[in-house]
Amino acid sequence: MAGVFFLIFAGAGAQQQYLVPYLSRITPWSGLQRAGLLAVVYACMMFFRIGNLYLLRRWPDWKWRVIGSTTYVLFPAGMALLAFVPNYWLALGFALLWGWGATAMWGGSTMEVLALGEGRRDRHGLGMGLIYSATHTGFLIGVVGLGLIYGYYPQHPQLLYFTAAAVTLVGVLVSLALPRIGEAQIDPPSAQVLGQILSNPSARIASFLLASSALAYGLMLGAFADFVTSSYGAGWVWITAMFFPAIRAVCALLSGTISDIKGRGPVLATAFLLGAIGCGLAAAWDSPVAMAITAGLLGLVNGSVPPVSASLIGDAVQRRRRPLAYGVIFAWTDFGVACALIMSRLLPIHEQLQSIFVIFALVFTLCGAVAALLGRYTQQRM
Repeated sequence: MAGVFFLIFAGAGAQQQYLVPYLSRITPWSGLQRAGLLAVVYACMMFFRIGNLYLLRRWPDWKWRVIGSTTYVLFPAGMALLAFVPNYWLALGFALLWGWGATAMWGGSTMEVLALGEGRRDRHGLGMGLIYSATHTGFLIGVVGLGLIYGYYPQHPQLLYFTAAAVTLVGVLVSLALPRIGEAQIDPPSAQVLGQILSNPSARIASFLLASSALAYGLMLGAFADFVTSSYGAGWVWITAMFFPAIRAVCALLSGTISDIKGRGPVLATAFLLGAIGCGLAAAWDSPVAMAITAGLLGLVNGSVPPVSASLIGDAVQRRRRPLAYGVIFAWTDFGVACALIMSRLLPIHEQLQSIFVIFALVFTLCGAVAALLGRYTQQRM
């Protein structure tokens, strides 16, 4: 499973870092339209986190994973096609399809990994950490590799997207060969049940922390590349941005494993406080070095929160209710990313990014304090 996520995110995952500047080269679309395309992907994911509980309820977990992963090939292939047919409606179609498929792949895969650790709460963090670490490692390799292609062949930017589609296809083929773990085990979804899950203090805290950390991720995908390009030159984009997935990869594994031993709350509180320090550094120091360090510390936050939150669901939710809890809680991740992508275009964030980091420093400090409260509720069932 880890190998599948490595390959998929070395291709389709990593191309996100270049999508906004790529579209500026091949289309006449506005900045809002370009960033809005990724925002549509994450808004669609937010919708289908819950929608798929109704649409795909009778699908086994492995089918969610396999069918969903195919859309990771179709999106970069579609973006390459835009170099020849720059139609915005076509692009939106690929974005909607990918949003649905990404939700399916992540939902099915997460349930499979948590099922492997059934009865062993001290193994959920390790399992989710391995998956997220492989994801972020693939993202890192892809950001560097695709960035080199993007830099060396500026006259053929679509080569980046053909390459991303090809690498992702290999990952999908490997996914087809994986053993099929378990059949469909989902309680009937309803507004009452989903509301009951969200009424749990642990679920509310996890939702808030996921949304907050996702805002920074959306900032990295949207305004970060434009700001670095305009301030320090295009050559600095991959150099600074690569620290984000690099630290994410390390911290995903470490945070999941350490949280099995020390608890979910202390790990998340530490991650957010370090993220606040990184944001403060970017606000105080105008330098590509500062941006690289900040990208790394934002990667620490984004690398820690999802695997620990997924582990929390494995700890506190029975097998048949896990897809419901995962859908309603992780929808807040997609909400945060979509909001950040849109705000980076509606507001002059890409011009005043260092000032925005002051706000993130304050928000992350608050998140650290909230995460410290998590230990009071981790024994409650959702």
